Amino acid sequence: MKRTAFWAFAIFSGLFLLLSGFILLQEKVSGQAYKSAFAALESYQSQHPEEHPRFLAVVDYSKPSFLKRMAVIDLKNGEQTFYLTAHGLHSGDLYATRFSNAPASSMSSLGLYKTLGIYTGDHGKAIRLMGLDGEMNSNAFSRDIVLHSADYVSLGYIVMNMLTLHNPKIGRSNGCFVVPIQDIDEITQKLNQGAFVYAWAEHP
Repeated sequence: MKRTAFWAFAIFSGLFLLLSGFILLQEKVSGQAYKSAFAALESYQSQHPEEHPRFLAVVDYSKPSFLKRMAVIDLKNGEQTFYLTAHGLHSGDLYATRFSNAPASSMSSLGLYKTLGIYTGDHGKAIRLMGLDGEMNSNAFSRDIVLHSADYVSLGYIVMNMLTLHNPKIGRSNGCFVVPIQDIDEITQKLNQGAFVYAWAEHP
């Protein structure tokens, strides 16, 4: 009986925490992240006026991982779609607070990336990325930092973590942008070669 009560309390507490997070953090991507992303893209395009990307993905690492903190923006009509996305194992737990461009750091890197096209790898369909921000993410390609999908980025993983009395977090990557398996086709269709991804944090 005591064990039943304990698990009932644990489940209730986890669900309450998750619900509170959604209520208190309704904004999925902050205004600062959007502003920084568009400024970075504008700066890049000023040097490459021949490029006219259709899509820009903005990832806001100031948000907890259980929120859909990746916004994929259609630059033609302004439409946005939001997705869950993981951060690096050594970048933090529920929040990403540490970032690195170093090989084997298992951390996320900030800044502007250009997509280089779709390929099929160890995690299925994925998009290669080239870091455009000097020391912030210049090693992205050599580090194999890509956008791919995994089952640990899911509501089921969040619930599992709550039931085991952990934070309501999704899983973490080796630094890659990891999205839900059910969303990878839609995301890769939008972010195929020539699109951009911008990763932002409030206190890098």
